[in-house]
This record gives sequence, C-alpha cells and structure tokens, in this order.
Amino acid sequence: MKSTVTIALLLVMLVQSFSKVFIVLDYQANKNYIAEFLCVNKAKPQMHCNGQCYLKKQLQKAEQQENQSTTPNLKHAAEITLFCQHLFSLPFTPVPLPVQHTFTYLPGVAKANLRFIFHPPQFTVLA
Repeated sequence: MKSTVTIALLLVMLVQSFSKVFIVLDYQANKNYIAEFLCVNKAKPQMHCNGQCYLKKQLQKAEQQENQSTTPNLKHAAEITLFCQHLFSLPFTPVPLPVQHTFTYLPGVAKANLRFIFHPPQFTVLA
C-alpha cells in the first residue's frame, strides 16, 4: 500500500516537472498534423512556421499555469501579528528541600572486605 502511494506521488511529481518536455515531444510526434490544421500561420506558407507558433502558445500556456500554481494568491493573504504582553507575573521562589541520605558509610569496612577479594595473582618465578 505504501509503495503504491509512493510511486503514484512520484509519477505525479515527474509529470508536473517534465510537462514542457511532453509538450515538445507531442509537437515533434504530430508536427505534420499541427502544421496543417492547428498552425495560426498556415495561410502564410512563406513564413515556414510549420506549427512552431502552436508550440510557442502551448509552452506559454504551460508557463502561465506553472507560475499560477507556484505563486501564492496575494489578494487573500493577510498578515497577523501576534503580540503577547505579560499582564502579571508569578513570583518564583525556590523551596529548599531537606537532604536525605539513604546509605550509611563506614570508612573501614569497605576497604577491609575488598582487600581479600581483589588481589594480584601470586606466582613464583623459578630460575
């Protein structure tokens, strides 16, 4: 499901970004038909337009549609300034908490027990 939606969105983005390329490819594929039926200057064969006027119109129309979709409509845009003024302030005073010790420390006991557990290995060197 995710991959289908991803591919569909990718295709939509690619079609939109390559719309001018598709217009030129359509013109190249149908050049004879455009020159014969859709050309504005078909009555003036000495201009050798061959439908390029139609291509120019289509590219301008695509450019206008692209500009309209990218620029925001500024007629309805409104700027709202948000200003917050502190009407009152609450005083903050830290409350001292009593220190609670949860363990008792006996200086001699800890060292005495560790001495017997952690000691270097003992070995003899025979010469």
